Amino acid sequence: MAIVAAIVVLVVGCAGVLLIPDRWLDDAWQLMTVGWDRLGEHPFLLYALIVILPAFPIPQTPFLILAGMVYSESLGEGFGAAVAASAVALNILWSYFLTVGPLHHLAEKILSRFGYSVPKIPSEDHLKFSFLIRVTPVLPICVQNYLLGLLKVPLHKYLLASWTTQVPLAFAVALTAGAILEGNLVLVLLAVGVLLGLAFALKWLRRRLRKDPHLKGVDEQVGVEEPVSAVSKS
Repeated sequence: MAIVAAIVVLVVGCAGVLLIPDRWLDDAWQLMTVGWDRLGEHPFLLYALIVILPAFPIPQTPFLILAGMVYSESLGEGFGAAVAASAVALNILWSYFLTVGPLHHLAEKILSRFGYSVPKIPSEDHLKFSFLIRVTPVLPICVQNYLLGLLKVPLHKYLLASWTTQVPLAFAVALTAGAILEGNLVLVLLAVGVLLGLAFALKWLRRRLRKDPHLKGVDEQVGVEEPVSAVSKS
């Protein structure tokens, strides 16, 4: 049923694009391109956006890719990727304080809107649960932040599970983008290898955590029954 709906949406979307005047499409593309280029010209603004925006339901990856390209030109691929990853680390940190503080009710509404819920987890299992949430790829980063914040996972456990999984991924993505821009084939292959290695490691960790008897059924409580079926929620 979901596949049929996706096909219908795709067909309707394509038909809509065909009916839109070419001039409107050209203007929209030009506006988007100019805006993206202007953002690239302001590295401090770009850094701030990576820190702030993903605390809400806004994708982080496009900004991270742009940051990898922008910072690599002035700082080099490696250090530039590290700067971009540090913005992700700060986003994770400030999202925690927002969720346990002023954004508490908004976070609950957003989770409910996307069909997620905060499970009841004993305090001694908070760290394992935090790792499980962080290595569940179908969960957007803001949803991960909200779930752990609303559960009131202690800050040190929250940061341990978050920074050891999300920051290396952010570094690898930014490094890949910067290496591609600079035309450094060796570094591109290395960065892609790191990405694949991280992906396999996190998948292995998720399998191990799902077998933990203390975390049995947590996926269903959160609202993620199977990774494939939950893709539409992200």
